[in-house]
Amino acid sequence: MTHVFQPQRSAPIPTLRQLSCFKQAAEHPTFTQAAESLEMSQPAFSSAIRELEITLGATLFDRSMRRVRLTPAGESVRAQVSWMIATFDQGMDDMLQRLQHRSHVIRIHCIPSALQWIAPYMAKFQAHYPEVQFQMDDMHSDTLAQSITQGDADIAVGLHFDTPAHIDSRLIATDEILVAVSERHPLAQHATLYWRDLKDQSLVVLRRGSTYEMIAATLKAQGVNMNTPQNLWSIESLYAVVHNDLKVGVISSLNKQALADPQLCYLPVSRPHLARKICLMKHGKRADTPLLVQSFWDLLCDTL
Repeated sequence: MTHVFQPQRSAPIPTLRQLSCFKQAAEHPTFTQAAESLEMSQPAFSSAIRELEITLGATLFDRSMRRVRLTPAGESVRAQVSWMIATFDQGMDDMLQRLQHRSHVIRIHCIPSALQWIAPYMAKFQAHYPEVQFQMDDMHSDTLAQSITQGDADIAVGLHFDTPAHIDSRLIATDEILVAVSERHPLAQHATLYWRDLKDQSLVVLRRGSTYEMIAATLKAQGVNMNTPQNLWSIESLYAVVHNDLKVGVISSLNKQALADPQLCYLPVSRPHLARKICLMKHGKRADTPLLVQSFWDLLCDTL
């Protein structure tokens, strides 16, 4: 005999355990066999089915026969329960894959000229942890703090600015500003070079945000005219005009380390000494920093 109950407004929604019991009961001839498939005791299994029926306000199984059978109410929800369980299982698989992928990926945002400093440590770390994957993005330095804040990067390497309080920043090096000239250029013969020596020279500086502004401000303070600004963004373009004595280049030592031209002379400049400060950055207030990210951060802080 089928009993129909009125739904209880205060009853909880069905649990995954109850729905799993329903699915197995619908696939087995007895509650005992269904309970065994879930490694449950028969009383606990029967209790879960009864709780589900009370929650839904309907009898789902006909227990009057030796074989347990679905009632019309049970048949009407069988496909929906199977779909709910399958969706949950797929969602769990997707979530675990995402968490596993995130735990093995270290996202590095870096100004292009500074990646050469940390690349050897990335290789060393990956040799120790083969499952690690580094995801790298070249960024302008003035966007690095934002990428850390928004969670787009785990670790950033760039120029040192006044960073927000929630960002952990560690100074790792200074990047000296140099003058680049051809071997034929008169400045190549200077034993000591001062900024004022560039007063009558036609200069070229890579137009890269804060570094360009820092160099331009220093030149202006020393009475050096920048002439017509050049819209050059790549070191290769700068080298081309310097190599042919069209311009005197002002670059960072990191640019030289990354791509040096053996036919150019690189000269340090004194009074004032001009250098960029390079720092590591990561989010200092985030409690869910993956273990491998923290380990790589510690390696960089200890060795750079």
